[in-house]
Amino acid sequence: MDVDYIHQISIEDYNRLRVAVGWNAYKPEKVGIALKRSDFITVAQIENQTIGMARVIQDGLQALVMDVIVLPEYQNRGIGKELMKQVMDYLDNISREGGLFVNLMSAQNREGFYERYGFEKRPNERRGSGKTQWIEAKEEAK
Repeated sequence: MDVDYIHQISIEDYNRLRVAVGWNAYKPEKVGIALKRSDFITVAQIENQTIGMARVIQDGLQALVMDVIVLPEYQNRGIGKELMKQVMDYLDNISREGGLFVNLMSAQNREGFYERYGFEKRPNERRGSGKTQWIEAKEEAK
């Protein structure tokens, strides 16, 4: 199985990967903006078919690792490890001048996968638990 890694993804493939792992799809125009604003994207392909991805957004002080996805039928074959290796190489590169605080929100029961890359489970003795909030789209006023 030859896996190629590229650094761009179509809006359609992005949403297809998300749905395949049980996450919601987003409106194409919002995905387009998010992908353009991503600082780093790595995409796994087999025979030009997208089977996985990961991306990073960052501001120089902090970074957020997002959308680490491998299609279920290709999981446990080292593809996620390679995606994360590329992500970590990118983060190591940009952190050389002054460090970088990196955040990641794991899917449930996937926390152990990220611990091998130095991510700490929270809460711990130094940091409290992380918090998230989903804000529903408001209907436009008529």
